Amino acid sequence: MLWVEKYRPKTIKDVVADKSILERVIAWAKRWQEGIPQKPLLLGGPPGVGKTSLALALANTFGWEVVELNASDQRSWQIIKRIVGEAVFNETISDEGEFLSSDEGRLKLILLDEVDNVSKKEDFGGESALIKLLKKKPRQPIILTANDPFKLSKELRDLCEFIQFKRLRTDQIVKVLERICASEGIRCDRRALIAIAQNAGGDLRAAINDLQAIAEGRKEIKAEDVVVAKRTQELDVFKVMQKIFKRFDRTVYTDAMNLDESPEDLIVWIDENLPLEYEGEELLKAYLVLSRADMFLGRVKRRGFYRLWRYATYLMTVGVAYAKQKPKGGFTRYQRPEIWQMLVLIRERRERIKSILKKIAKNSHMSTKKALNEMFFFVVYMLRHADIETASKIAVFYDLSEEEIALIAGESRAKEIKEFARRKGIKRVEVVEEEEFFKAFEREEKREEVKVEKKEEEEREVEKEKKAKKRRKKKKEKAEVTLDKFFS
Repeated sequence: MLWVEKYRPKTIKDVVADKSILERVIAWAKRWQEGIPQKPLLLGGPPGVGKTSLALALANTFGWEVVELNASDQRSWQIIKRIVGEAVFNETISDEGEFLSSDEGRLKLILLDEVDNVSKKEDFGGESALIKLLKKKPRQPIILTANDPFKLSKELRDLCEFIQFKRLRTDQIVKVLERICASEGIRCDRRALIAIAQNAGGDLRAAINDLQAIAEGRKEIKAEDVVVAKRTQELDVFKVMQKIFKRFDRTVYTDAMNLDESPEDLIVWIDENLPLEYEGEELLKAYLVLSRADMFLGRVKRRGFYRLWRYATYLMTVGVAYAKQKPKGGFTRYQRPEIWQMLVLIRERRERIKSILKKIAKNSHMSTKKALNEMFFFVVYMLRHADIETASKIAVFYDLSEEEIALIAGESRAKEIKEFARRKGIKRVEVVEEEEFFKAFEREEKREEVKVEKKEEEEREVEKEKKAKKRRKKKKEKAEVTLDKFFS
């Protein structure tokens, strides 16, 4: 058995995480126990820091059942609506067959693991399904985990309470490894555990796997036994910039080459943050070096000579680092390139326009191209200038969200339209049918319950009648006994 599963935390006390994170999660769970519904939790952070383990340990601590969908499951609109939708709005039965009532605090935890991967082809529509479900205020606690929560839409993030996990410290990992060694009866040199923890780079899961691999067939582990390949860690561009701007360290070139950023992207990061650290002559020298790096990148783009990347990267890292006169101290809050933020906003706007066009095309039974040419500008005009009732009916008919209406008609108009639709109860036919379906489903359930109760009552009456017949028969037999029959 893998030690990762064998020593997975059973309760919240066993979880290795910052105290502030544990306090927030426990407070959230206690409010659910008290019958106060809370926003879903979104646990974000790198792999191996205990996001899933924390969720499962929390469920064990409070005696909740768990419904889990992980990265290996297909999470389309149908799957999420069928499994998660039913789970969050219905009561549950435990593995032992016991009925668990949410009114009595007997809840079930819905765990959606690695939800940032929900945008694959097989997951088409999965995020929109989640948003629709979360807006209906589920009656059961939900936890979502994501390695990169910023891949999710802002609308989904705003519906959740976000908790950021950080990579674990070396001393935290070493304590866990020591407990595992003690449980397995293995004597281990502390230097060996420190080496394993440092190599894991804050990933507890990786550290435990490395320990198990080294301990295979051994009862004692010495420092010289730890021969593990240097684990490729996910480097942070902010740490690379700290090395460039704060220190004289030529290894920053190697770090930059291992970054998950192309040199074209890295030079934009450095260009944006250079004036925050350098000034005067240092700034002039740094920009001269950076301009030469940009010349190499231009040659790569024009001629396709990608081997020139190494020269560009060396100049923008080591070259900029040695343009300063002395190492720099203190903390500097580096910022993302403004040009990227602008491009992100443009892309988001374009994606929302595409979403609006798809809705118009679907509900008007035409192609997206035809919807753009014939219907889009008419819908925009009507939403902006038609009377509020007509505009509300159009918005509801095309199933436009408040954000989509705000994009084409303005925020104040969007709020006015949505508020009017809510106040007057204007709904799409499909929504009304769905509500009627659930009402009919509930009525049918009640009818079935009545039938079951009636049948049980009839069975009890039949059983009572049988017992009464037996008693009468015995009484009659006793009455018929005479001395002649007794001695015959």
